[in-house]
Amino acid sequence: MTPATLTVGGRPASVLGTFGKGCDGSAALNFGESGGANCSTACPYHPRTTSEHAAAGGARCYAATLEKRRPSLAAKLRRHESAPAEVVRLARLELAARRWCVPWLRVSAFGSVPESVPAGFGELMADAAAAGIPVHLPVETPAKAATYAAAVGPGVAVRLSATPDQWLTHDGPASTVAGRMTDTPRERLQLAREAAKARRAATGRKCGVCPAVASRTLKGRPVKCGECTICADPEWDTVYPAHG
Repeated sequence: MTPATLTVGGRPASVLGTFGKGCDGSAALNFGESGGANCSTACPYHPRTTSEHAAAGGARCYAATLEKRRPSLAAKLRRHESAPAEVVRLARLELAARRWCVPWLRVSAFGSVPESVPAGFGELMADAAAAGIPVHLPVETPAKAATYAAAVGPGVAVRLSATPDQWLTHDGPASTVAGRMTDTPRERLQLAREAAKARRAATGRKCGVCPAVASRTLKGRPVKCGECTICADPEWDTVYPAHG
């Protein structure tokens, strides 16, 4: 795939994006559409999920819904899906242009990473971590978690988005969603606290409730990713109250 694939109107298109929960200056690095070719249907939030954990009233992939309302974003994500190695190459150039001064890097704010690690991705993540950039790298299956953990090295937390049956047994960085959208905000927050407590008791790992989602759930002072960095910490696990 040639670099021309990632152009708009014949001009090179930026591959780094932004996302709403990130603090000022944060960047998002996306490799495809939500529910697209990179996303496993085993994910309970996939629009066409095959997961037994996709219960009625549960959260669904709000990113896929957002992309339907933003056709230019969806088009950009389709371009990225077609040329993952080129996305990595251009992301490196853009981070270098920022002098690697980024307060938070979210991989897959939309979609997921490809099943096979794109050329150069492991090195890019290792260099970002070495530059002091906190990296949030979630994946939706244990197989991807193992593959990407081997590629990026110990400085980056490859975080499994765990289903309930994986939450108390997965031995690496993990996150999960607590509650359903039919629960009240305070019920969802309480369920998240209980899930974090259960994870700590079962594994001995550190675990907390995501303050960015919690603050939105309770409509308090917004907390931004980058203010809190536990999702980038290999020693911490995270619980998100169900949100849309």
